[in-house]
Amino acid sequence: MTIDITAQQIGNTFADAVERVTPSLVAVLGRSRLPGTGTIWDTDQTGAVIVTASHVVEREEQIAIRLADDAEVPATLLGRDLTRDLAVLRVDATDLEAASIASVDARVGTLTMAVGRPFVSCTQASFGSVVFIGSLRNRNPGAGRVIHADATLYPGFSGGPLIDASGDVLGINTSGARQVGGITIPADQVSRVVRDIVEIGYVRTAWVGITLQQIDLPDHVREFHPDQQTGLIVLGIEENTPAADAGLFVDDILVTMDGQPLADVTDLKQVLCDELIGESLTVTAWRGDTRRDIVVTPVARPEQP
Repeated sequence: MTIDITAQQIGNTFADAVERVTPSLVAVLGRSRLPGTGTIWDTDQTGAVIVTASHVVEREEQIAIRLADDAEVPATLLGRDLTRDLAVLRVDATDLEAASIASVDARVGTLTMAVGRPFVSCTQASFGSVVFIGSLRNRNPGAGRVIHADATLYPGFSGGPLIDASGDVLGINTSGARQVGGITIPADQVSRVVRDIVEIGYVRTAWVGITLQQIDLPDHVREFHPDQQTGLIVLGIEENTPAADAGLFVDDILVTMDGQPLADVTDLKQVLCDELIGESLTVTAWRGDTRRDIVVTPVARPEQP
């Protein structure tokens, strides 16, 4: 199949996309250094909810947003998701325009632009494509999927959007210190974070009600899992929890969950991202010499973390 499209057409398409998202971008004044970017996520009759990167909001108070007309308005910090390096702010300013959120997920190869507006006088953008979509193992346990695009995140871009050719937001960019380069938190996760923080003040986390400790796998277990040296032994199970309901016992040795190896407790946190609340996960467990596949369904942690 021949696709007749020129570089100029691609350039014009993405220039239009940047223009479309620009009214939904603000500068976030929450630290002494260069401002970050904020993305207007939702609006109502009294104000707007703005998403940015948590690391650009170093203060809990005296936070301000600089709008497109260069006006500064105070912002209230509603909450943070440190796992994803997100912060949710609210401003009382009206007549603001929320960004359009992509209705489909990004795919590897999707052409994108990272957009920043740390200085409201000029919008900045860099072009790239989605390189991979997956987790950053041992970097952000519990964060779930992330998007890695090769668009450059220039200083001040954190908190700004990764957009597609239509100007729709695929996710929020961050180059926080714990990341390997820059990453993008997918839009569906951002929406869940915003919902949780607005409704209950914190982000729900997946929970099964179990206490674990890393151990070396016994020889008879390693025969079936030759690529894995360690697993997790169950030390305690709370009553009336997903782990208890699933039939896990103290001294069970957990080797995998949802097909992912459980070599240490960080691996469990990596698997138990909030995306999987209410989802059925298969745990490979050893009880003595017997292997068991046990289905457990995580719930939201009942108390604020």
